[in-house]
Amino acid sequence: MKLLTTTLGVMMLAAPAKAEERTYVIDPGHTHIVFEVERFGYAATVGVFPDSSGEIVLDMDNPENSRVTATVHTPTVWTGLASRDQAVNGPGFLNTAEHPEIRFSSTAIELIDEDSARVTGDFTLLDVTRPVTFDVDLNRIGPDPSMGGREGAGFSMQASLNRSDFGNTTAAALIGDTVTIRIEALGHLAE
Repeated sequence: MKLLTTTLGVMMLAAPAKAEERTYVIDPGHTHIVFEVERFGYAATVGVFPDSSGEIVLDMDNPENSRVTATVHTPTVWTGLASRDQAVNGPGFLNTAEHPEIRFSSTAIELIDEDSARVTGDFTLLDVTRPVTFDVDLNRIGPDPSMGGREGAGFSMQASLNRSDFGNTTAAALIGDTVTIRIEALGHLAE
């Protein structure tokens, strides 16, 4: 609240208006979370997490004050081979019976330009939390025709992490440590 001194004394002025924030709820049907990890030196294994949730809060006046929270439901992992899905879900890798979620909560946003940023946050995997930074591109904000014109916001994101940082070293001599994550995310304006 600001004070204004006049010849009539001190007059209170209204607090400045809060920056416009828009909350977009992640649409799991239109959000694709893909990971890849090198396998035996031959080729990368690629997998998808088809079930996610969360929200993106955009501060339209000060984008560096925006924030993201997301949860990936790990038991839904799909790698294209049922026996591999079972192994990835098992205690040697994701241990989804005990750790059914991967979580991300942003802690800092560094703007690169008007359509891209580096978003750093707390990434929790196997109950271990470490900072991870995503390179994020804003693709579009506007009416989504598949949602009756409801406003959508689309983003492309990429990050890399070392699984050993989260306590996973299973088959370290055969399977790479570096995991690349790519996300195509669509959120719709909260109603």
